[in-house]
Amino acid sequence: MPGIAPATNIHPLCYEHHSEMTHPDHASNNDGLGLVYTCRELECLVHYSRRRGYFLNTQDRHIIEQYPGPVEHCSSDGYPLYLLEVQPEHPSFRLWRCPQCNVSRGGGVLT
Repeated sequence: MPGIAPATNIHPLCYEHHSEMTHPDHASNNDGLGLVYTCRELECLVHYSRRRGYFLNTQDRHIIEQYPGPVEHCSSDGYPLYLLEVQPEHPSFRLWRCPQCNVSRGGGVLT
């Protein structure tokens, strides 16, 4: 059975601001994160990488412990999911997608 190629063009949303994140160059500290996506809001600490998922870019442990990010993983391959879509008219709606196999989950249902 052939393998599934990883999705090359992902568009994660910031889970705080629901805006599309941008991606600068590879992580500068060479920690194996690959491309790191950042929120467009200047003061926002939310970042996303395919390997780590969502994380806060800060050394302050108190902030990290106080504001843990979402932890959603693909049931097929274990990769951290990213937030693909929200619907303002339905505040509880969240559509998550795997950056590796493109499996989507909304409301606990895989599609």
